[in-house]
Amino acid sequence: MSNDSVITEEMKSMLGMETNKVVFEVDKTMLRGIAEAIEDSNPRWLDLAAPAFILSAMVTGGGGKLPENLPMNRTVAGGGDWEFYLPVKVGDVITCTSKLADIYERQGKAGKLLFIVTETTVTNHRGDLAAKGNSTLINY
Repeated sequence: MSNDSVITEEMKSMLGMETNKVVFEVDKTMLRGIAEAIEDSNPRWLDLAAPAFILSAMVTGGGGKLPENLPMNRTVAGGGDWEFYLPVKVGDVITCTSKLADIYERQGKAGKLLFIVTETTVTNHRGDLAAKGNSTLINY
């Protein structure tokens, strides 16, 4: 990277570090709330977590501590991708763990863009991987 990089040594030092961890037990109230929010009355979403529930859990457990003093004033969501491996059911205790997976910059029309990629994994109480995802924030 050139000398005018917006990526600091502090940011580089955070790569791979766990930034957040959230643990909670899945109950019917949670699942019903998501089913109502997405307006899906399918009764299976009262016992199994809809993908929207998993995404919500990832957002709740996702991200965590970002590098301090981001160089630009604005930050927007830059997208994400998710993979689902196992169903999450009522009674499961899930752990959402996030880490800073990547940080890089690009030149945009109006100046530098800083991309911050967070990886979140969701495991159940047996330690099985239920889902994982990457989310990107763009600081500009």
